[in-house]
Amino acid sequence: MAYIDQLLGRGEQILYIARQHLFVLIANILAELSLIALLVAAGVTSNWAFKDRLEPIIGSLTASSLILLICISISIIVMISGFIDYLRWNTEQYIITDRRVIQVHGIINKRVIDSSLEKINDVELRQSLIGRMMNFGTVEILTASDDGVNVMDRIEDPLEFKKAMLDAKHNHERGYGYLEPQNYSAAQPRAASPGEIQGMLEELAALHKRGILSPEEFEAKKRELLSRI
Repeated sequence: MAYIDQLLGRGEQILYIARQHLFVLIANILAELSLIALLVAAGVTSNWAFKDRLEPIIGSLTASSLILLICISISIIVMISGFIDYLRWNTEQYIITDRRVIQVHGIINKRVIDSSLEKINDVELRQSLIGRMMNFGTVEILTASDDGVNVMDRIEDPLEFKKAMLDAKHNHERGYGYLEPQNYSAAQPRAASPGEIQGMLEELAALHKRGILSPEEFEAKKRELLSRI
């Protein structure tokens, strides 16, 4: 079972999953590769510069051998850091469900931040010029919780993420979320005018067309609304 599946409540459905843009990972790895290249160049240069100094400095190591060993050691550390960057990028997820927005951080030690849809007050999106070109940006969720602001830094396709989150909040407020099967018959919907029923049917059709509602959910909700006419 995936870690995210363990976080979901009964009947809770995942609507959208995002992560940091691949550009973030590539930029980090390129910086680390550049550092490795500089270290290799420094090792080769020092080996050439001190080739005539054969007297040992530490134990049996000459100056050129010592510098080369240091460069190789640092290069190995940088490569390990690059692998950790990949694991961190791969495990960091931003999930929208029909109840909340979940942020998952951490490779071994996990950190999970929840933002209930009903507590989201506003959403701010920031994109630089490069972000618009590469399709990534930062989304800030302003909530009524104690934390106040939840930041999702440089995520992929931020416009689609924001749209999916606002749609989920809208549907949650309209009551299109999960309902226990045994409570369907007990639910007592309020009386609605034909105009309201028509408007809600159009909203259901739009949600079904966009894939937010499954065919079964769409038909069940449609029958429920038509029964109120």
